[in-house]
Order: sequence, then structure tokens, then C-alpha cells
Amino acid sequence: MLFFAIIVSSASLWISYLTFPESSSILAIAFITIALVPIIHTLFVKDEAANVRNPKLGINFLTRNVTAIKIYAWFFIGLIISYSFWYVAVPPEVENVMFKEQTEEIDAIGKLKASVTGKVVQQRLVCGNDFNCWFMLIFYNNGSVLLWAILFSFIFGAGAIFLIGWNASIIGIVIGRDVIGMISAYAYLGNMNFAAAYLHGLFNAIGFLPHGLPESLGYFSGAIAGAIISVAISKRKYKTHEIGIVARDALILIIVGLAFILLGAGIEATILAGY
Repeated sequence: MLFFAIIVSSASLWISYLTFPESSSILAIAFITIALVPIIHTLFVKDEAANVRNPKLGINFLTRNVTAIKIYAWFFIGLIISYSFWYVAVPPEVENVMFKEQTEEIDAIGKLKASVTGKVVQQRLVCGNDFNCWFMLIFYNNGSVLLWAILFSFIFGAGAIFLIGWNASIIGIVIGRDVIGMISAYAYLGNMNFAAAYLHGLFNAIGFLPHGLPESLGYFSGAIAGAIISVAISKRKYKTHEIGIVARDALILIIVGLAFILLGAGIEATILAGY
């Protein structure tokens, strides 16, 4: 899935740029979504059937859903790597078109801290060192994204892929900008300066992990919950109590997703409040 995401996103970026350049930044995400939907849909059809065959909570439930989360996670990481690489590799005139929407979003943030969703957290002047203020702002922002992930997956089956892809593209470009800023520092390495700066930028991205990892896991859990409900509803024939079993598993996943969002908000609020 990691390499699939890199290959598909690279192809999507260039196909969209060469065919519809002015809309390429959004169209590329749409192409990525189209490519991944069949895989994710097949996964959730099998997952929904497995839920009915093995309705008990425990190892079976965890194994089924952890597999789906891992697929989303590797896809997410692959997109980040691809977007960060191409943002640095392409000429400025191509970069301004290919990543237009993402750069406009990041520029709107300015010097403010961007969360994993690419949205504005809020100016430091609003909350200062107030943990509760930061926590509520971040939780409201990330909770809204979780809700959209659930709704997108419920309505479109694997629709949350678009939202996840957009978030990954934002993070990738933030990393890409960091890399561009460091290339000159590695000029003494000659032709290896690009590789050194890029690896350094990926290393710096570890800074997203403390709060970004729980938030991402929360979004993935919500996306899975919406998807398995959507798959169950789309079926014409049901086994006894099938909807009830799927609804229970989906509710558990939503609760787990919410718990991850709360954890991520707590960590990020602690960092921003200066504790």
C-alpha cells in the first residue's frame, strides 16, 4: 500500500497537471480516490462479512479492524512521501500550479501552527498558555474532521479517502517547504544535497507524531465505521441480526476514534500551552 500510494499519487499529479492544469491540485486527489476506492470497498465487503461470521468482541474484532487501519496508515504515509518529494522536485512554475490549492491553504495559515488536518488551530493570542482553551479549539477542529470522515464513508462507501488524501497532501507540502529551506545548508554535499535535505525534512516530520498519530488513527477509525455501515446497508440480503452486529462494531470504532481525537487534542494542547 505504501508503494501503491506513491505510484498512484505520482501518476495522478502528472496526469491531472498535463490534462487540466488549473484544477490539477484538487483533481489529483480525486484521481487518487478513484484508484483506491475499489481496493478499500473490497476490503470492507470482506470485513463486514467477517463481522457477521465472528460477531464476538475480542481478538477477531481487533484483528479485522487493525488491518484496515494499517492499510489506511500506509496509504497516508505513501501520499505524504510522494507529495513532499514532488513539491521539492518540480520547477517553481509547475509547483505553483500543481499544488495551488494546498499552498493557498498553507499560506492562509501563515506562521500559525497547522494541525494534521491542515486547518488553523488559532492564534496564540487567543489562548496564550490556557490549556483548556487550546484543548477545546483543537478538539472542535479535529472532532469536525472526524465527523466528516464518518459521513463521507457512510454516504460514499470509501469516501473518506478524499479527506485523508487532502490531509496527507497538506502535510507533504509542509514537509516539502521545510526541505527546500534546508537544501542550501547541504550545498557542501554537491549532488547529494537534495537527498540529505529531503531525509532531514522527513526526520523533522516526526514532530507531527505526538499529536498527529492519535488524530490520524481517530480519522481512520471513523472512516472504517462509516464504511462498514455503508457496505451493510447497500446489501440486498442480510443474515439474522447482521445490521445489529455491524452497528455495534461501528459504534465501538466511533468511540475509539473519538478517544484518539481526545488524546491528540490533549497532547497538542499541552505543547501549545507551553507545559
